[in-house]
Amino acid sequence: WYVHSPIREIWDLYKYTRENNVPLPLRPIFDIWVHYNRYLNKKYVQEVDKIVCNSRNTQKRVKKYLNRKAVVINPPIETSKFYYKKTGGYWLSVNRLISHKRVDLQIKAFSKLPNEKLIIVGSYEKSRHFRAYTNYIKSIKPKNVEILSWLGSNKLVDLYTNCKGLITTAKNEDFGMNVCEAMASGKPVIASNEGGYKETVLDGVTGKLIDDINEDKLVEAIKEIGKNPEKYKNACLKQAKKFDTKIFIKKIKEQIGR
Repeated sequence: WYVHSPIREIWDLYKYTRENNVPLPLRPIFDIWVHYNRYLNKKYVQEVDKIVCNSRNTQKRVKKYLNRKAVVINPPIETSKFYYKKTGGYWLSVNRLISHKRVDLQIKAFSKLPNEKLIIVGSYEKSRHFRAYTNYIKSIKPKNVEILSWLGSNKLVDLYTNCKGLITTAKNEDFGMNVCEAMASGKPVIASNEGGYKETVLDGVTGKLIDDINEDKLVEAIKEIGKNPEKYKNACLKQAKKFDTKIFIKKIKEQIGR
């Protein structure tokens, strides 16, 4: 089983999901659903012969919540399809539009940076709470923030290629492939200092990791990295190669052969 994370809504994000996404009258029903699904998770994971996961962060969750050991093999990044161009006139954010990605922090930060531009590439599901969060961030979006959805892969590569850098603010992210895609484009990353980002971003070398992230700290990081984003190019390209598809395939074959 290759696992990106145990179901977060019933494990590490249970309290967050309950308080932020579940209406008060439905919380008792949600609790019953969580209890039943936790039981099923623990039961059926015992039938799995071997577990491989995407990060040390996920490895810890698998042990904590499912009481199973897992081998870490980072997910594959096709680094060869990404390439570097000189910095364009915008910052980039790539993530699902859901509350624990904390995209609202990015929007609030850029409302204080009217001379900077942010392009958010964000897909969203059609359930009520997904729509509610999407509508919320659109309602607070200033003119210097643009939201794009459902882009083709070539367009996304172009956006990485021409951006100043990537901004990503997710709460305890499993791994964060967007970070590796940005670095494969030679672009620095500004991220919250938690979760999988701590395993990919080299603070001060390939970007900036922010402790206890908030909009003001994000503003300061954007100003700092924005002074000379090009200086991170070589370190980013080098770091991204550690997550190339060829390495993933080699490690997976080794696990299958054991």
